[in-house]
Amino acid sequence: MDYLLLLAVGLVGGFLAGLLGIGGGVVYVLALPYLLLNMGFPLEELVSYTIANSIVGNLFASLSVNVTNIRKKQFYFKEVFWVGAFAAISSILLTKFFVNEGGYSQVAFNLAIIVLMALSIYSTLKQNLKKNKKDERDMSAPTAATTGTVAGSIAALSGLGGGVVIVPIMNSIFRMDMFKAKSISMGVIFITALSLTILNLIERPIIDYQNQSIGYIVIPLALIISMGVAIGSVFGVKVAQRLSNQTISLIFVVFLLIVIIDKLSQLVL
Repeated sequence: MDYLLLLAVGLVGGFLAGLLGIGGGVVYVLALPYLLLNMGFPLEELVSYTIANSIVGNLFASLSVNVTNIRKKQFYFKEVFWVGAFAAISSILLTKFFVNEGGYSQVAFNLAIIVLMALSIYSTLKQNLKKNKKDERDMSAPTAATTGTVAGSIAALSGLGGGVVIVPIMNSIFRMDMFKAKSISMGVIFITALSLTILNLIERPIIDYQNQSIGYIVIPLALIISMGVAIGSVFGVKVAQRLSNQTISLIFVVFLLIVIIDKLSQLVL
């Protein structure tokens, strides 16, 4: 049953990655804490294991979507490189010296997720309520660095891949349409997720508990989710091409609200 659930998580996460450009992390951070506890992983390091394995799902989801975007010549190499470089640096530093050091509690993790989701919802709705859309703005080096640093920090602290921040920033601040914003987001997510996955494979957990895991990566869990991701992301991209910016934004907001409700319930109960 757990394996079927993992496959379903991968399918839904991959589909959302292709549809929304957020890496599928909103699904992973919902399901992984329950699955990891059921597998016996220590509660004290549940956040580190959740983030690490969510990032693996983001890695394969973004890889699949990026391959599709490159084939269709809808990949923006310059923007992805600059934003992704700073995202990778900030995410590695935060993961190495904060998240995996044991000081990042489940409560702090849930609060961080809730705040991020709420800000993303506000930014997305604000942009889509504007009647007069202005021309797209150029991205300067300082703004690319700032965007990448923020996105990388979000990825390290939440396991969401940074897409929940990148897409609203690209859409609202730089006035990019949702399709371009999603493409850049998925490119940055791949760079960040690859960097963090390598780090988490070589990291040594504080509590010595091994259950088919290497570092903080649980191998069977990551592989099964990735199988679902590879299938689901293809369908997500196809569906996205048939929907308007407004519809995609609405779906984006709905899934963020689901995550907020789940994390609030964990804080209250």
